[in-house]
Amino acid sequence: MTPRLAWLLCLLLAGWLPACSRDTPAPAAALPPFDRDGRIGWRGVLACADCDGIDTTLALSRSGERREYLLVETYLTADGGERFVEQGRWRQQGDALIRLQAVDGGERVYALQADGGLQPRDARGRRFALRDDDVLTPLPASTGL
Repeated sequence: MTPRLAWLLCLLLAGWLPACSRDTPAPAAALPPFDRDGRIGWRGVLACADCDGIDTTLALSRSGERREYLLVETYLTADGGERFVEQGRWRQQGDALIRLQAVDGGERVYALQADGGLQPRDARGRRFALRDDDVLTPLPASTGL
């Protein structure tokens, strides 16, 4: 193999390998439009290690520079469920990541999917192993978050 051909092969592989990485966020759509009150939301049931699932609703709001969120999670069990409410501020990082900063200091990260859904991610924006189906779907603007 000639040095020139080897160099070309290396360049091709260098461009191809990052595209195969599971940690690379999928191409994201723009944030869905906010309703007339400045809110958007998502809902879904996320996986849970010690319950039947976590019924999750996330609402983002913005008014000028102020960006706040409300996250409601209900841990589903045979006895019913236990509800937790969290609020704080949010910011968008790049095109794909949304970072939630709770009032108590905790942080959560979600990746905006091409179809408008949100997928929970780790602090670096990487997917959680075996949780590819964990996605919150957009709520219609008329839901009245």
